[in-house]
Order: sequence, then C-alpha cells, then structure tokens
Amino acid sequence: MHALPESNPYPDDPEVERRLGYEFEDIAPDHYRVQPVPSGLLRLYGGMVASQCLAAARLTVPADKVAHSLHAYFLQPGLTDRPVDFAVTRESDGRTFANRMVRMTQNGAPILNMMASFKKPEPSARHCVAMPDVPPPESLTSLADLVAAYGDRLPERHRPFWRRRQQIDWRPLEFFPFDEHEVRPASRSFWFRAVGMVDGPLDVHQRLLTYASDLHIFHTALGPLGIGWANDFLQSSSLDHAVWFHDEFRVDEWLLYAMDSPAASDAMALGRGNVFRRDGTLVATVSQQGLARMLDEERKGKL
Repeated sequence: MHALPESNPYPDDPEVERRLGYEFEDIAPDHYRVQPVPSGLLRLYGGMVASQCLAAARLTVPADKVAHSLHAYFLQPGLTDRPVDFAVTRESDGRTFANRMVRMTQNGAPILNMMASFKKPEPSARHCVAMPDVPPPESLTSLADLVAAYGDRLPERHRPFWRRRQQIDWRPLEFFPFDEHEVRPASRSFWFRAVGMVDGPLDVHQRLLTYASDLHIFHTALGPLGIGWANDFLQSSSLDHAVWFHDEFRVDEWLLYAMDSPAASDAMALGRGNVFRRDGTLVATVSQQGLARMLDEERKGKL
C-alpha cells in the first residue's frame, strides 16, 4: 500500500488552483500538453482528466458552438508527477454540429479517449423531469466536515484525496456511508457548488461540472451491494463516463446532483445522475460505469 502525503500543495486562491490543470501548451497543430499539477495524490482524478479532454476539444471548436455531450473511456490510470498530452482530431465541422476525438496520453501510454460534440444553440420546444423536493443546501452539513469527523477510521489509501482541500463544496442529503456494510437504496443526492467564484464563460462551467460529475455517481451503485466506498478490500475505478448538457448554468451556484443505479453485475456497477439548477431546470445528465471488485487479503496488499 502506498503512503501518500496529506498536505495541500495548492495556492490559497481557488481560482489559481482551478486554472493550473487547463494551461495548455501548443506542441503541434491540435496537440497540447499540460504540465503536472501539484497534488498529494498518486493517480490522476478521473473527473480532472475528463474535464481536461473536454477543454482540449474546446480549443479547436468555433466560439459559436457549445458542448452538448461527451463520451469518455478511461484506459489506464495516469500519474500526477509528469505531463499529459492531448491529441485532438477534428472528426466533423458542420453548420450546426462539430465533433472532436481527444486522445489523452502520458509518456505515450493511453490514459483516456473521448468523443465530444458541440452544437450551435437554437430556439426550440423543451421539457425536463421534475427536480426532487429536497431540503436546501444551507441546512446540510458539508462533506468536508463529515470526512473530518470520520477521522483516522478512513483507510490510509483514501486520505490524500478526501482530506485535501476540495474544489467542490458537497452537501449530502442522505446519510453519507464510508465503510458501512448496511444495504442502502440505489439512490442518493447532493447539493454542490464550486468553492469561490468561477470567472469564465459557459464552457468553463461545463468543464468544472464534468470535473465534479465523476465523484459519487459510481458510489451510488455500491449501496444495494452493502459495500462502503472506503472498504479496504474494494478495488474500484471509473471505466467510462458520459455527460449530456441541456441548459446554461453556473457551477459556483448551488446545483442538485440526483443519482441512482439501475444495475451492478460482473464486478461492475452503473450509476446515473441528473443535475438541476436551484430553480428546477435540468442542466445535465450523467452516466458512469465503474469497476467494483472485492479482493482477498493477498490481492488487497497489492493496491
């Protein structure tokens, strides 16, 4: 097991911290590089690499088109102490749509492949599912406080991720399980928003929602299995991730992430989520499948 530092190496300004992972260097036409971002983590966070790929695709798309969907496959973990490269292929450019393939690599090894689609906005009829009737975020305890209260019961391998300063303020609406073994419903909800004000156009808010959307959605599928995400014998990782954007939003204003899980089998679990503005407007839909493998004592020691 790796012992990782628990200190937070980021600057005090959240806006500077957010910008670090999206400072793209041009290394060839439609090829970009991002230098390592200071981190106490060993592996790159899946939401970070997905949001970086979306941002790389955005660099090659006309300003009059807006991202409406992305589909990503995580191929292998990336390390936090070396640069990552992005190769963007311009699959199509039409009057209404533009499609991009992004291949993210590190030292030549594939990390993530993403297809992203962009569309010119147009007026149309609309509808959306109703937002759940839930208590307001101001009445809820922050996840950071819950993690702090859990203390050293949190397994060592999870501490660097959960104890670092979070870019997102999460407020769970239900009991937040760590390593509990009680069977729970295949649904959960969180209010969330970025810490500090986010300065930028819609595409900046879209990439930060993508960053946030990777957290908790897969864990929703563990509840019916009676497995806590902090179980020291659980081997888990994101396998694929999809986001559909439906409307405008700001990620520095409260959003509700309502999630469920339709199925789990073959050591894999599927999560789904709807993201609502506080006024009830559905702004995004998310789906993710992840690995949920329980290890024996021998294999656990190799994590």
